[in-house]
Amino acid sequence: MRYILLVILLLFSGCTASKSGVKKIFQTDDSSYIQKDYEAIVKLILEYKRKLDKRNPSAYNKQFSLQYVNDIKLSKNIIFTNSHNKKLINYVDYLNYAFDINVDVKYRSDYLIVGLYKLIYDIYLMKKKHKFISYEYDLKKLQNGYKNLQILQWKIANAKGKDGKYLFYTWQQNWQIELLNQYNKNGYIDYAGIKDLLYIKNKKESLFDVSNNSYKMTLGKIIFHLENSINILDMTPEEVTKEILKSSMFIL
Repeated sequence: MRYILLVILLLFSGCTASKSGVKKIFQTDDSSYIQKDYEAIVKLILEYKRKLDKRNPSAYNKQFSLQYVNDIKLSKNIIFTNSHNKKLINYVDYLNYAFDINVDVKYRSDYLIVGLYKLIYDIYLMKKKHKFISYEYDLKKLQNGYKNLQILQWKIANAKGKDGKYLFYTWQQNWQIELLNQYNKNGYIDYAGIKDLLYIKNKKESLFDVSNNSYKMTLGKIIFHLENSINILDMTPEEVTKEILKSSMFIL
């Protein structure tokens, strides 16, 4: 009898656990698939952070980084003030600050990554730790998130500061950055002098080297998982009814 009670307690306590395998007993298949999309996206965000920090080593806080990486892994809500002591509330605030060229943004990459994470945290309704059925997710939120990710991907690749330098180095080869810096300084491109660019001259790079597409590919994978979640939720009325009946639980 004692063991039966223990099993019952485990089953019902699983509904409130954030990462318990027991809770999946009460989840419908579609809701479980959406949860897997979220978990995959979180891993990709952390992968993107590692790549971004390596390419932009002075744009993130090495001391603070470990703390919020752990918070991301645990799906915690993250809140911190910017370098001007202004509290940032939602992902729009964080992303706008990451791309703000009118103020001196210290550790710009941190605001980009936290903004990206908060975007995903918000559209997957992670404040509500457990979703029994996929119907509880907000399709409109996911669709808006998809649009925002498209915008974010473009801005990361193209945004520049007032000095003409890229805010984030991702796809650029080092010789391209050198050439852009020369142009920003002189106002013209010395095509004859391209061969004397440091990375070309030392044969570390070539004019024929392709751009680094790994950053775009990682964001592309995030967008793919979001698309998958949207496709799951974009159901016909008959599919919605079937999904609800599989849960056998009332919806408020």
